[in-house]
Amino acid sequence: MEKEGKTYWHRLVGETLKVLLEPVGIEVRVEVPVVPAPPVADLILIQRKKVSEKGWTQEQRLRLADGLRDLDADQILVELKITESLNEKTLTWLSLYDALYLDMAKLERHQLRSVIISSITPRKEFLARHSFKPIDPVGVYECIPPWGGVVRLIFLNELADEPHNAPLKCFASRQDEQKKAFETIKHAGLIKISAAFGQIVVGLWRLKMKGALNSPDVENITPEYVTQLGREWLGFLIDTTPEEELFSLPKFEHRLVQEHQNGHMEGERDGEKKGEKKGEAKILTRLLQRRFGSIPDWANEKVAKAELPSLENWSLRIFDAQTLDDVFSDKA
Repeated sequence: MEKEGKTYWHRLVGETLKVLLEPVGIEVRVEVPVVPAPPVADLILIQRKKVSEKGWTQEQRLRLADGLRDLDADQILVELKITESLNEKTLTWLSLYDALYLDMAKLERHQLRSVIISSITPRKEFLARHSFKPIDPVGVYECIPPWGGVVRLIFLNELADEPHNAPLKCFASRQDEQKKAFETIKHAGLIKISAAFGQIVVGLWRLKMKGALNSPDVENITPEYVTQLGREWLGFLIDTTPEEELFSLPKFEHRLVQEHQNGHMEGERDGEKKGEKKGEAKILTRLLQRRFGSIPDWANEKVAKAELPSLENWSLRIFDAQTLDDVFSDKA
């Protein structure tokens, strides 16, 4: 049973990984059932949508953090520790989850690896007591417990400041590591991966600015809430940025601005396409008015009748266009 008001951090981390990894064919699931009947566990499952003998593709490895990208298993079961420290119970439960899920999913041993991702770095005494040894790359540790198998730990505070680690390092416990993660995302241009990823990263950044990211005292932090924070910021950007500055921003940022309202259009699957088209037309009209002032009837009619691909192309042309004809010309 869920506790009212509790923040389920694994859902937020899971959503961040989902919008990061699913575009390259990696499925991400949260609250994975480890037995045929409830309850479900606070776990994240990462798996290839298409199983290949070659393992992860190069494109997939570029988005997986250290400690995950080198695992050739078809599925990776992740237990997260965001606001709590590691203890003996955590290690025991991971081994139990691993055995239960292996049996329930009818997998062979080589098809599954289970890991713990921890925001808080434990004391050296804890690692020594359980015979954990650092392995390459930095921030990753392994041990062979008395009951067999291999337990892998990934410490977010210690992962290298590389683009492929940055999305997870946003959840590191140390403020300086969080800051470096967001700076890496910005400088590497990761925010342009997709509108959905951009929105949730901006939402996480706003949580950090409020001192609420990873705080055990903060309640009701859901993926939907964080995504909405990102949308609001992007909406504020388009409404308050002077025209000359707005149209000099990088195009990928424009793309995020254009798509920030799409969340309001989400609903039943059958109506999703229509809602997306309506939202794109509304934002295109808004940008045209900002750039060219009053819009003639012929242009409004063209926007109203256009299909989604045309609306998207016209939106991108605005940034270089000098006239309305430049936007709508078939020769552009």
